[in-house]
Amino acid sequence: MNNGKLTLSDREKIDRIREKYGHRCASHSFLSLYIYEESFGYETTVCEDGFFAVNRDGAYLFPCGSDGFKREFLLCRKGAKVYMMREEDCAFAKSVLADFTCEEDENESEYVYDLNEQITLQGHKFQRVRAKLSKFTRENAVSSARITEENVKDAYYILSRWSPKEGAGDIAGAKKALDCFSELGLSGLISYLDGEPVGYVCGGDIGSGVLMLCSAKQISDIQGLNIYTKYEYYKTLSGVTLVNTESDHGSAGIRMHKNDLRPVCMNTMFKGVL
Repeated sequence: MNNGKLTLSDREKIDRIREKYGHRCASHSFLSLYIYEESFGYETTVCEDGFFAVNRDGAYLFPCGSDGFKREFLLCRKGAKVYMMREEDCAFAKSVLADFTCEEDENESEYVYDLNEQITLQGHKFQRVRAKLSKFTRENAVSSARITEENVKDAYYILSRWSPKEGAGDIAGAKKALDCFSELGLSGLISYLDGEPVGYVCGGDIGSGVLMLCSAKQISDIQGLNIYTKYEYYKTLSGVTLVNTESDHGSAGIRMHKNDLRPVCMNTMFKGVL
């Protein structure tokens, strides 16, 4: 059993458990837990038949694992806050704790996109996206390149000059993704305006043909840059059918942007107190 900080050797264990018990959400992927470990103060417990994490505020990500593992967790933590629960997690908790109630956690629900739709942008629902992308490429001297060991410094440059418009942001998580880019098997793309780096995205495989988009930063407010960077990145991907861009963390601006890109589904999350 592992307690505390994750190491790269924990990836195989967590991936195996998620695959065995059919947990597809980004929240419980090794990639998410590892990258955001410092940002959220995660301490993760990994056993043979399950795992869970607790953040610095003492709230637990609902465990992933066998029914026995989850039942023991619930019975031993009466009064604890739990979040990142799927509908089936709520149902299981209620079967163990009759008085348990949960509520939808809109700020933490995950946006999931069909990769092919994001590449073809066909149909009326993508009309606005196509128009913004066309205008951006028509009016700007833009180019892009995959992130490599040679140009990753340009992504660090963008991150060093990026500041969030709302909330604290996830600078620590974004930096860790770049620091461990090769070790985590990530891929990414950098956008350039007039030869200068202005935006980047990166992501990684979290199983079952799903890519988690774990960082998207830009230092230009030109409309369409975000769409362009993701669009060009998505065209480089192989073996991927869905893209999980995680939650909007309650940001109205991010929520509007993510809805504009037309998610094919949402991983609805819930929270409660045991």
